[in-house]
Amino acid sequence: MVVIEGTASLNLVKEQLDESLSVAESNLEQYAEELSDTRRLTLCVDQFRQLKGVMAVVNLHGAALLVEEMEALGDFILANTDVDQEPLLAGLSNAIMVLGHYLEYVQVKQSTLPVLLIPTINEVRSLAKKSFLPESTFFNLDKNPSRPAKQTGESADHAKLEEIGRRLRHMYQVGMLGVFKGESVAPNVKLMQRALDRIDSLSGDVPMSKLWWLGQGVLSALESGNVEITNSRKSLLGMIDRQIKAVVLQTEVTLQKTAPDSVVREAVFVTSLAEKTDGVVGEILSEFGVAEDRMDGITIQNEQSLMTGPSGSVIKSVVDAIKEDLANIKDSLDLGARGTHGGDSEGFISISEALVKMAKTLHVLELVDAAEQLSEQSLVVAKWTSSEDIDADSDEFNAVADALLFVENSIASLSPRLGGVSSLDTTEVESVTNGGMSITQLDEARRLVIEESRAGLTLAKRALTSFMESNWDSMHLNNVPTILNTVWGGLTFLQLKRASSVMKSCEEFIRSRLIKDRSNEPDEHLMETLADAITSIDYYLESLESNKPIGEGMLDVAEESMDELGCSNKAA
Repeated sequence: MVVIEGTASLNLVKEQLDESLSVAESNLEQYAEELSDTRRLTLCVDQFRQLKGVMAVVNLHGAALLVEEMEALGDFILANTDVDQEPLLAGLSNAIMVLGHYLEYVQVKQSTLPVLLIPTINEVRSLAKKSFLPESTFFNLDKNPSRPAKQTGESADHAKLEEIGRRLRHMYQVGMLGVFKGESVAPNVKLMQRALDRIDSLSGDVPMSKLWWLGQGVLSALESGNVEITNSRKSLLGMIDRQIKAVVLQTEVTLQKTAPDSVVREAVFVTSLAEKTDGVVGEILSEFGVAEDRMDGITIQNEQSLMTGPSGSVIKSVVDAIKEDLANIKDSLDLGARGTHGGDSEGFISISEALVKMAKTLHVLELVDAAEQLSEQSLVVAKWTSSEDIDADSDEFNAVADALLFVENSIASLSPRLGGVSSLDTTEVESVTNGGMSITQLDEARRLVIEESRAGLTLAKRALTSFMESNWDSMHLNNVPTILNTVWGGLTFLQLKRASSVMKSCEEFIRSRLIKDRSNEPDEHLMETLADAITSIDYYLESLESNKPIGEGMLDVAEESMDELGCSNKAA
């Protein structure tokens, strides 16, 4: 974090800066209303040019760069009046707003933190048909050391890397595609890490291994979900993929190359955003001498929110509030049904009013059927004058309870659900409600099955590791087929046919090839391929557990791994 020098100077010119931004915005708005009046846009660009000089004087280098790009975009618009100007003008307008917020932020926080402006700078550059600036533009890297010696891993085998490189690249790409789509980040990143780790191990001590090392640092930072997946970071992941492709096509030549300094700096910057500094992240930060007072991704996001205004999901906040109100209403009705209410009508009137208020909120959320049911039942509750009016076995009371269950299920349908169901329509909600079931409870049951399945996979992976470390002592595998068969049952219950088919293939392979058939000892490559299949299913389940389905690509990797082992595992 850089504390600006001469804050008094900024304070002296702050009013003039605000006025210049206001004039620029006014001219931009007038030009947008009358595109033939290019003089207005020229005046706007002139304001940007003046602002750029002032920003440089008061050491606001990020702001100076943003204004420079705004000036360039203005000139681009003037030179291309025949193109659709609406998105270009909207981008300029947004940049003016962000710049105004940024100046207020600097004045209050006494900190420039120019990295906050990188997203806006790149947005403006993209509108002017220019390439993105790296996020590490304002990140100072004092040294560029070599990679430390590797501690563990497979023996270098370039022939094997050339042989299985395409599958490893596909594994990396499947994870990368999921990250690009904004799907469950952690399992996708883990798949990429596994692919990169295998490539790194087989590459051995070569110049290109430094990029694999830095790539692991980037992926570790992204895995936690605390580091946002921006376009620049996607570009960095894509660059690593292109190097993997080059290794597949020209293994020996590519492995002797080194990563460009700009890529190294970008990778170290993204790694420095990690919240935790253990493992490869700590190793990279230590080797490159990154300061301990660095700002992690969460801190930067918080500062970004502070600069631009409130953030977060409004829907989630509203849903949480409704759930809390529902719980309170159910508690009150439960007390009434047991004859322990307040004894007068005031409590029931307050419940009726709460139902009416909730119905209005549901209308805003476009849950019309739920809102109407709640409105109808609020009239029923309003007629109750004492606890004696409540008969827990009556149709009237059950109708109120059913309406509350319907609302609960309708609210649950707004959020992503376990197993990849993003929402339920009204008919499905009614069907579940008529069966007396709660979507939340059903999801909890599914979550429990997934949790137990993942626990089984963890036990299986530990057993396989012990098997390898004990020089292929099959005693460690005795319980694995039973464990995987249990996992298969859970996946079948969840109707995850492809995943359950892979589990059945894994169980049969371990039983027949690793336990019964002792004629040929397995090798590390065979065990790693088997682990790829099991780990891919684990990542897939992890994505379901976090309500962020990862897609079918992870299952493709699992099936390809079993195919490589000679197992037929396609779901029927």
